[in-house]
Amino acid sequence: MAKFLFSEVWLIACCSLLAPVAMAQQQDTTLHQLHIVEVFGKPAEVFSAGSHVAHLDSTYLSHHASSSLADALQARTPVYFKSYGISGISTAAFRGTNASQTAVLWNGLHISSPVLGQTDFSTLPVSGFGGVALQYGSAAAVYGSGAIGGAVLLSSPVNDNRGLAADIQLEAGSFHRGFGSGNVSYSNDKVRIGASAYGRSAENDFKYNDLSRYGTPEVKQTNAAVVQHGFTQDISWLVNSRTTVAIHGWYTISDREIQPAMGSVYNNATQQDKSLRLMSLLTHDSHFGQTSIKAAYFNDYLNYTDLSTNSEADVATYQLQAEQTYTRADKWSLRGGFNLQRFIAENDGYAGVKDENRASAFALFRFDPVKQLKLSLNLRQAFVEGYNPHPTPAMGVEWKFYNNNTHQLSLKGSASGSYRVPTLNDRFWQGAGNPSLKPEQGWSYESGLRHVLVPGNFFLLETEATSYFMQIDDWIQWSPNARGQWRPTNLQQVISKGMELSTQATMKRGEFTLSGAAGYTYTSSEQAKVYEGTGDKGKQLMYVPHHKAILNASIKYKQLTVSGDLNFTGLRYTSNSESGYLNSFMLLNLALSKELSVGPNRLVLSLRSDNVTNTVYQTMAYRAMPPRGYTFSIRFLIP
Repeated sequence: MAKFLFSEVWLIACCSLLAPVAMAQQQDTTLHQLHIVEVFGKPAEVFSAGSHVAHLDSTYLSHHASSSLADALQARTPVYFKSYGISGISTAAFRGTNASQTAVLWNGLHISSPVLGQTDFSTLPVSGFGGVALQYGSAAAVYGSGAIGGAVLLSSPVNDNRGLAADIQLEAGSFHRGFGSGNVSYSNDKVRIGASAYGRSAENDFKYNDLSRYGTPEVKQTNAAVVQHGFTQDISWLVNSRTTVAIHGWYTISDREIQPAMGSVYNNATQQDKSLRLMSLLTHDSHFGQTSIKAAYFNDYLNYTDLSTNSEADVATYQLQAEQTYTRADKWSLRGGFNLQRFIAENDGYAGVKDENRASAFALFRFDPVKQLKLSLNLRQAFVEGYNPHPTPAMGVEWKFYNNNTHQLSLKGSASGSYRVPTLNDRFWQGAGNPSLKPEQGWSYESGLRHVLVPGNFFLLETEATSYFMQIDDWIQWSPNARGQWRPTNLQQVISKGMELSTQATMKRGEFTLSGAAGYTYTSSEQAKVYEGTGDKGKQLMYVPHHKAILNASIKYKQLTVSGDLNFTGLRYTSNSESGYLNSFMLLNLALSKELSVGPNRLVLSLRSDNVTNTVYQTMAYRAMPPRGYTFSIRFLIP
């Protein structure tokens, strides 16, 4: 595969904008009176009426800029994250599904690896995002392949502060952890520019009790160091009153030692991940609504080594997405478009370079016939070489049936189809790949009740309860055949059902501000049919906890803030036969911060303690996790 230098790819992405911008300028005329296109509501919720959608607030993201996205979501959402130790990969699992059944999008385009079909959240820095939203349940009609259990939606910073602004942060903590970041932005009436860079390192040389040895002696963790760094760049140019051009760049490098399992033979395993993501975006308003065109180039490189192995994977992804959205008087909105993807992969496990083309066409419709009623109807049809995924429809409704200005009650419900195309590894891995695999197909149903309490301008309480039922057929799983050879097969049908509860409150009294949130999920995810072998029907899938809960609260008085996060993870089985398990655990994190004024600027000092109660726990069997640790942070903001 041809190797692209960063500068060369950046130049190509920039040049790709010139032609559409020139066309937009040629078509510009003041003789037409334009209809203002405003899509109502938050972007992630516009075409998802009836679905459970959650957002991480910007204040939390700002205060936890040094965290990985895995740590931030684990602390503030009841989504289960499976981490292969302190330095291993960390993946998300919604509603009893697996990591490859979670879609991850950046500015509306998929970033999950086409080789593995999943995203490692431990390599994604919070400091690089302007917004993070989560949609629970099937969302393939809106987001495409992989959105079976849920979707994580990431967006770049907006950088809308007038003039020049900067943010510099340094952090040091236990186990030789260090972090540094800086970002600068500038905006005026025509241009918004932002750039950021970060670096993170940790030796992770904590002490733990080795459960694999007699008497569980205390030992020091070795071969678990991590070094990460990266940068982002965002440029937006208002060409005229109707046309905007934007370029987004994002580059990350992660070098890590792979933490060995307790009792395993030391093999000096390391892994390097490099990800380059470049995107250009053109939006243009006209009589026909808003036109949006996105062109992107992504490159993902992975190199795993140990005493006997040196394996490389290098994947280039090209994406083009075009959308046309027409909105009428906040009553209805219609969006139609298509998405094209091309993957070119070099992998030591393949017999030569492999490539794949995918396409999909979609139509999304939102209709609010009256103020109290929201309806959505969506449809996507995917086209993949060698496969024939079924059309994936989705429909949802939200009815605010009671509103007396203090209490608001809404009923919600949705039904949606989903699908996932096999990964490149599933199809092409030499000696094991299975080209006859079928795409996973599923249906998801959910219903819920939402309550909002606003007794005055000092208190807000929002509570939501959701129940769901999901059926996924032709679930793809790697398992040994009769000869003991591991191969991917359409092994089973899985039924997942459960409930989700969430509440958040904010109260302001004088110079006191109190805020808090709680969430709980109950998940039953079991094999309903087995297509190969005897299987384990009626058993909870491995590493899917029945119970997961979070509780967080903060108190702010003047410039002093105290906050805490409590996270409970229930018992998890380590096999699909329920023959082994990991105990439940609870983690408590506390933080104290003080903001000082330095002229027009601000200085924020923070002290945080993770795992305050010194809980001994595992997220994967025999992978030690750190005990209580401390972190000190200093942050300077201009202006």
